[in-house]
Amino acid sequence: MSSKTLLSVGAVILFLIGLILLFFGFVYFTAASSAGGSPIMAGILAVAGFVFLAGGAGLVYAAMRGQKTEVIQQVTMKVDLPGATKISQVNCRNCGGTLKPDNIRMVAGAPMVECPFCGTTYQLTEEPKW
Repeated sequence: MSSKTLLSVGAVILFLIGLILLFFGFVYFTAASSAGGSPIMAGILAVAGFVFLAGGAGLVYAAMRGQKTEVIQQVTMKVDLPGATKISQVNCRNCGGTLKPDNIRMVAGAPMVECPFCGTTYQLTEEPKW
């Protein structure tokens, strides 16, 4: 049995106990409102009903809170280039200096170039081939 299975079984048990306590809380509140003529007994039943309701609500909340999970995924994309692909040299559009792959970074999904010669930073765009 994995630890996730044990956690979900524990959450179900907490949830069921919480529902039982909520039920008894409502029963005690109902009994407090129809306690005949004894105000002391009505007060005791009302306090007990409140304790059961608060405990049941706390257990139900704890059971539901433990079910939240966060999934983190890492995606790696591989590009398959056609057979006749040439890698061309990239030059700075400001000073014409030759750029290396280390000078290109991805910033917010866009390739940004920082020229090591003149210090210019700009977004790299690909010109149409036609």
